[in-house]
Amino acid sequence: MSYPVGVGLAIVAVIIVISALVQISQYRRGQQLISRSQLTLRLVMAVLLLAIIGLSFGGVVYFNTRQQPLTEIIFWLMLMLMAVVVVVLAVVDLRQVRRAQHRARAELYERMAQLQREMKAAAEGKQADNNKID
Repeated sequence: MSYPVGVGLAIVAVIIVISALVQISQYRRGQQLISRSQLTLRLVMAVLLLAIIGLSFGGVVYFNTRQQPLTEIIFWLMLMLMAVVVVVLAVVDLRQVRRAQHRARAELYERMAQLQREMKAAAEGKQADNNKID
């Protein structure tokens, strides 16, 4: 692994850690509209991504000094499997976000409809009062 790639992956790892800490902080302060299960899902993804980065570094160092083709193939296949798991978890998280967004939009439309009914009732009541005066 070249030096710039290693530095780039280290920077990505730091960004992942900072993002996870920000998510936890915002959730605890109530600034996030995500559920506890979504937070857990995101933290699991962060841990898996950090494991993939760390194991990539370790694998490159370990397999540069030893010639074990079968072990190396299994190792890299396991890392790819972990990456696929991260992608699947990300899709699950995206579906949960969209579902929550849909619920929030439906609730907003329901509140708008209720307000419209109240305004219509108030206007009819005012018109009825005006008709009584005439």
